[in-house]
Amino acid sequence: MTTPAPRSAPAEGTGAPRVAVVLASAGRPDLLGEVATALREQTWRDFTLVLSVPDAASLPPRVPQGALVVHDRGLPAQRNEGLDAVPDATHVFFFDDDAVVREDYLERAMAFFAAHPDVVGLTGRVLLDGATGDAIALDEALGALRSSWDTPLTGAWRPGRELYGCNFAYRRTAAPAERFDERLPLYGWLEDHDFARRLMRHGRLARVDDCVVVHRGVKSGGRTAHERLGYSQVMNPSYLARTGSFPLWLAAYEIGRPLAKNVVRSAVHAEKGWRRERLRGNARAFGDVVRGRFTPERVLDIAVRP
Repeated sequence: MTTPAPRSAPAEGTGAPRVAVVLASAGRPDLLGEVATALREQTWRDFTLVLSVPDAASLPPRVPQGALVVHDRGLPAQRNEGLDAVPDATHVFFFDDDAVVREDYLERAMAFFAAHPDVVGLTGRVLLDGATGDAIALDEALGALRSSWDTPLTGAWRPGRELYGCNFAYRRTAAPAERFDERLPLYGWLEDHDFARRLMRHGRLARVDDCVVVHRGVKSGGRTAHERLGYSQVMNPSYLARTGSFPLWLAAYEIGRPLAKNVVRSAVHAEKGWRRERLRGNARAFGDVVRGRFTPERVLDIAVRP
């Protein structure tokens, strides 16, 4: 879908900040319902919740009262639809549907933005991350967040160059025209990194310790399309270098890291079956790049093997 040009966000000094939280999800209604309900416990109460899903079947059985619902398919497009639903928001937060957010996340983030007017985007401190290993059970995630309250707030933060897709926010008044690149379809491999690089043209990014979250890393339940993912591992960084979003060294790093794993583990490893599928995708993308075709959307032409 081609999204309309965004309307200009209001100047931040014209009144109280207007906060929106966008949750993009697909085919995981129970997870989406859990995070949407939990966000109502935030100590910063005044925000608009947007649920961006491809279809009605992806919505939780009970949509929280006052939430806005929009539809599109593919992570970048869904996030853009969420932005279009809240054109007057001065600050926008994005959480994955398997993020468990501590109750003071929004409050701490907004305090940080107020104290650091040169910061345009921030990402929080991830206590546990199931994306790097086994998925984290909800009880374990909640327990980690409860324990985190024992550590006093520190105000500590570090300048960054990335925004972790499971939890990040940006000051929309500083970058009203920035959008997620819809040429990165499906899961939008590196779409969060691309967005962060473009935000850096408008100000600084920060990693804020007092904004606390657990990323459960819940798998979708369906079979991973490894050849498609392999294609995106090579094509998306190449495309982003072509657009000027990534410097060449960063594109090479983002290609080389997964490619090396695929090569090594496709030889003798328990993962060799699906690692070889990813290598096929890697090779197909390299073939396109050599021909001068920078086409991340071609991932949709790759059949999902049964």
